[in-house]
Amino acid sequence: MTTRRTLLASAALAPLLSARVIRAMAQVESGEAAPEASPVATPANGATPDLTGVTPLPLTGSRLATFEAYVAAKLAEMGVPGAAVAVIQDGAVVFLQGFGVREFDRPEPATADTLFRIGSVTKSFSSLLAATLVDAGKVSWETPLVDLLPDFAVADPALTPRLTLRDGFCACSGLPRRDFAFILRANEMTPERLIAEMANLPLTARYGEKYQYSNQMVAAGGYAAAIAAGGSPRALDRAFSIALRNRVLNPIGMPRTTYDLATVVDDHDYATPHAQEISGALQPLPFLVDDTWIVSVAPSGALWSSAREMVRYVQTELNRGVAPDGERVVSTENLERTWQPGIAIPSALGTPPMLADFTRHYGLGWVVGTYGGQRVIWHSGGTLGFSSLVTFLPESGVGAVILTNASGPAHSLTSAILFRALELLFDQPATFDAMVAERVQDAAATRGEFLGRLGEADPAAVTPFLGRYANPDLGTLTLSLTDGKLMYQAGPFRSELRPEVGDDGNLTRYILVDPPLAGLPPEMTLTFEEGADGAPRVVATITEEPDEPALTYPYTPVTVATPTPS
Repeated sequence: MTTRRTLLASAALAPLLSARVIRAMAQVESGEAAPEASPVATPANGATPDLTGVTPLPLTGSRLATFEAYVAAKLAEMGVPGAAVAVIQDGAVVFLQGFGVREFDRPEPATADTLFRIGSVTKSFSSLLAATLVDAGKVSWETPLVDLLPDFAVADPALTPRLTLRDGFCACSGLPRRDFAFILRANEMTPERLIAEMANLPLTARYGEKYQYSNQMVAAGGYAAAIAAGGSPRALDRAFSIALRNRVLNPIGMPRTTYDLATVVDDHDYATPHAQEISGALQPLPFLVDDTWIVSVAPSGALWSSAREMVRYVQTELNRGVAPDGERVVSTENLERTWQPGIAIPSALGTPPMLADFTRHYGLGWVVGTYGGQRVIWHSGGTLGFSSLVTFLPESGVGAVILTNASGPAHSLTSAILFRALELLFDQPATFDAMVAERVQDAAATRGEFLGRLGEADPAAVTPFLGRYANPDLGTLTLSLTDGKLMYQAGPFRSELRPEVGDDGNLTRYILVDPPLAGLPPEMTLTFEEGADGAPRVVATITEEPDEPALTYPYTPVTVATPTPS
């Protein structure tokens, strides 16, 4: 998506919606002497200089003060309620701090111990679970998924038996992103149903031909690993929860990390999700709205964790599979198997060289790239109301954890914080904000123009279309009038619909304006039309990926009346 991810964040860097450049940071000298950086010339074309073999500077003294000030200022500047940030260097935690609040207009601070949902960073936990089972001899990377998940199938019967445990995590199966298929049907979807319905999803590329991000495929890989650990294919949620706890979370020392919402609430120290309305303003989001849709794809993005516990995860990765307490969680061989570059991730035209290098390949639950020639392993995460970014440079011993309680601008906040840390550690100029400043201005201008085209729904015009509709892929939706406003409801999601008016003054489509499905440009829009049989019809147009054609889903009426507008 081009300006906002309302779904699990893609493997590519989240949209660069940084705010204005912070040109002056507090420079607080601690008096502690720090080694000088190796002189490195900065290229003029926006690329990162060659940092191969360069030892990062310690994050101490003025560098530490600059970084802390940057995070605090950036959080306020971008209007994100809270964040927790950690930096690891040479196995030690050199920065671990919370910023802001757990929820807008409430006093409770976000701390290093506050639980945030980490979204797609969960994928690397699932591939790590699989790696531990390969170590144990219970499965191999080449074990067919159908051997573990009897109900698993894809649209091509010949491909189904060829897809392996490894393929669950490779983003190379030929299965494209189809998130709305489980998001809008959240109230009826289960892990078992999700697996059984994968055969209904199209295959839009040959196996291994193209990078395609599929949350359903990663879910299949995670659930298959859980079955290999001894779980039941008829209780996938429980099987995955037990396997992940016993084989990954407990050995690393992450007792509070969970994907069970009730456990999070009982913990009391948790952040509230926040999502944007159409104007761009962030609003608190009900927990169930951000939770219900993700349960069926738990191995892809459901985990909650704190910065303090995520530090232990990054330390385990940097220590090649050995937890901070000295317990070996996974072999070096199978851990590094998840880091190996796999399918190439194409860069959009005009992508700055630094970001293109950073996002070169997908591994197994990780993105693999370089920063100035230094190998970098990372993954972003985003749900309807949270954004995260976890990164480490294996050869330099550097890692970073950034957790936030918002979508929208928080995607850019996580990227800005990460690159400021790298700039400081490798003694590079603060160029990241400047690089995206023009894009920020363009995005603001686009939003203003777009809002200027939104009108108000005409009750007389929409009344013939009120009622309940169904689509075999997306489930049901209901259109109603409340206090003169046209309202949309599907599963746990409810929003006002407002018409967009074209340059000629004619209505073009209806836009969802309330969080969490409001977006810019819209990821889902609706049009109303009369079918060939004279019956009213609703058509949803959905953009799953910015570089893919928009998809259309016609809804047919289930019960359509002409109720009196309320």
